[in-house]
Amino acid sequence: MRITNRTGAAALVAAAATYLVLALATGHSARAELPVDLTPPPADAALDVWKAAAGVVQAAGRAAVLDVRPADAYARYHLPGAESLPGASAEDVLAHARGRPFTLVYAGKDEVALRLVQEARRADPGARVHYLVDGARAWYLALALPVPLFAEAAPPAGYAEALAAAQAALSAPSPDRVASGVEALQTLARLDFRPDLLKAGGKAKAGGAKKKISGGCG
Repeated sequence: MRITNRTGAAALVAAAATYLVLALATGHSARAELPVDLTPPPADAALDVWKAAAGVVQAAGRAAVLDVRPADAYARYHLPGAESLPGASAEDVLAHARGRPFTLVYAGKDEVALRLVQEARRADPGARVHYLVDGARAWYLALALPVPLFAEAAPPAGYAEALAAAQAALSAPSPDRVASGVEALQTLARLDFRPDLLKAGGKAKAGGAKKKISGGCG
């Protein structure tokens, strides 16, 4: 075949276009696979469930997890390793936070936890004290509820393994579980597999019938 200036230029344009499409596709794929940064910012009082859990794991067994709800709510359901401090004051929180690299507070209402954390931070600006947004409910839905029973779709690949690894790291935090625990939480955050059959009132349609969430996590 005879190659002219015109056909040669056309070939170059086509090659460049193909390269651009491949580069964009590859770049998008690479960005999609970037691990989620779950490091809790020291300045942030409020943490979502993934950053809160990552903070506990990264503390390698030295975190303080403080449940300031009434004792009966703690008895029904509480975060792994949480200490019950019903009606705690900011001074109580700081006493438990002293010497800890990470302290997580949760309450029945976010405004209660926020007020405690703000008061504690004002009293000791260097304290690493945070609160869990949406409290025990957020933790339960993300890390304890059997989500596949309350979801329309099947779990994505890797979900079950990541959940098991995260639960293991959170039930017994230690230095040798930090890397695997954080990686598992990053996977769960990226997959974002939710119990989408749940209703706002705490009930779900599963298998054609309504089911109530157990655990008393409010």
